Amino acid sequence: MVKQNQEDYLRAIYNFWEHHDRVIRSVDIAGYLNISKASVSQMLKKLAQQRYVKIKPYSYVLFTTKGLALAKRLMYKHRIIEVFLREILGINKKNVHEEANRLEHGFSDETIRKLAKFINNPKYCPGGKKIPKL
Repeated sequence: MVKQNQEDYLRAIYNFWEHHDRVIRSVDIAGYLNISKASVSQMLKKLAQQRYVKIKPYSYVLFTTKGLALAKRLMYKHRIIEVFLREILGINKKNVHEEANRLEHGFSDETIRKLAKFINNPKYCPGGKKIPKL
């Protein structure tokens, strides 16, 4: 089972994978999560052992097929929650991301599917990013 902090790393990697036309480096992840490069290196080793990523030390990180599938599922969950918070509950746009970060770990896949259906299966999150298809 993937731990909460591992999910956060996978989502961070996905964000770079989705929006940058270059390889993903540990320094990018450290900056995004506001943590040390040493912490990132430790977690990347764990994620590599679990076959979610492939790492080239001191260079870059790549998703495995397994890792990309999980990251897409996590991002789908996160962005569906963001839409719900913004459009249904009216949460301030600048607070939606952090609220979704806190909530996403507690929702089951079944609940997220039902929530997505309730909000008419949106294609984009409040920040304009595409919601991945599962």
